[in-house]
Amino acid sequence: MNTITNRILSFILVFFIIIFLIPQNTLITSAATNTAVYEYSPMLEGRGNIYYIQRVEGDEYSYDIYQLEIATGNKTKLISSKEDILDMKLHNDTLYYTSYTGENDVYQTYSVSIDAKDKKIICNGYFQCLDDSSIYYTVMKGKESKLYKRDYDSKKATLIFTGNKTLRFVKNLDNTFYFTQFNEASTKLTIYTLMPKQAKLAVLTKYKITLDVTERTFPMVSDIAKINGDIYYQYGSYEGTGNYWYGTLIKLDSGTNINSVIAKQLYEEQIYHNKNSIFYNGTDSSDKHYIYNTKTGKTSSYTYKTTGTETFNILGDKTYCAKADGKELINISRFTSGTNKNNLVKSFIKLSYKQNKKYDYFARVKQYGDYLVIPVTCMDCNGLRPSYVSVTWFVTDSDGKILAQFR
Repeated sequence: MNTITNRILSFILVFFIIIFLIPQNTLITSAATNTAVYEYSPMLEGRGNIYYIQRVEGDEYSYDIYQLEIATGNKTKLISSKEDILDMKLHNDTLYYTSYTGENDVYQTYSVSIDAKDKKIICNGYFQCLDDSSIYYTVMKGKESKLYKRDYDSKKATLIFTGNKTLRFVKNLDNTFYFTQFNEASTKLTIYTLMPKQAKLAVLTKYKITLDVTERTFPMVSDIAKINGDIYYQYGSYEGTGNYWYGTLIKLDSGTNINSVIAKQLYEEQIYHNKNSIFYNGTDSSDKHYIYNTKTGKTSSYTYKTTGTETFNILGDKTYCAKADGKELINISRFTSGTNKNNLVKSFIKLSYKQNKKYDYFARVKQYGDYLVIPVTCMDCNGLRPSYVSVTWFVTDSDGKILAQFR
């Protein structure tokens, strides 16, 4: 995505999270309530279904988890919660999720069967991850964070690790969990691993960070990838009045266990890559994109110019660019990642979407399982603060065929 568009969207997203429960403008201004599925809310795919959270805004707020059956387009409400839902994951026929109760300052983890017949409170704590036998969650008290493991068929929890408040789960790669923690006193960022049947976290690497005096938040690891045996991770923090992301890409060599800096000043948290290359964008140019070859260690660049609200989304070997035509279509093109339109398909996907000249429209391409999921966000940027008007989601297969839609 080009730098300017990404920064605008990031600012809007952060601003929206800050104002949190303030009702937003809607196209149907006379309606008593507004419902929306926002980009920042959790979403996942499993067994041919999309699970998403619809936020209902009105005199009272609720957060509803829906199951979308992609093959039929049928939508089923699984639960309705008065508390915000922060994360969710699926295991077999059960959905696990965490809610936050602001009045009591408590995180609680729940489960609900996908037939919506069995809802349970699992524990007090923030749900982090799960495997075939257990769920893992953290409980914070003061500056301390404790990581627990609890088997599905047991109510007894086992303490796995005690750390500080920056301890967090990052990713599951090849059945290995990756956790990170930052130590303010030593300014070291530690990456831990947890493999199946292990009882404790193991240190993978420690990296000493030189803190910028202007930083307002502690550095955190946003993403991890494993390519050709080596580990790549990005750490950074949100800075400035717009709370923008500034990241650094690091390679951990599997042979030497040495950390080396690949790139600095990245503005997107995710590591985009295929089997041999990492693709990234810096803050130096809206149109310049970089390719790091993981086999040769060399970096090259290419230019792709985006215009207006056009977005630029790299998903492995394919890059997708989405642009509103200002009238009735959202056009999505596709080409080979790391190139300037090689193997271009100009209108890989055409979304029928009527547009109003008063508003701005942004479309992104995401991937969940084998499906492409495309949120089209309509924004009113004319007032003192930007506001959401609507978010419409489209689901397609890998060939671009539109399968379902939801809001």
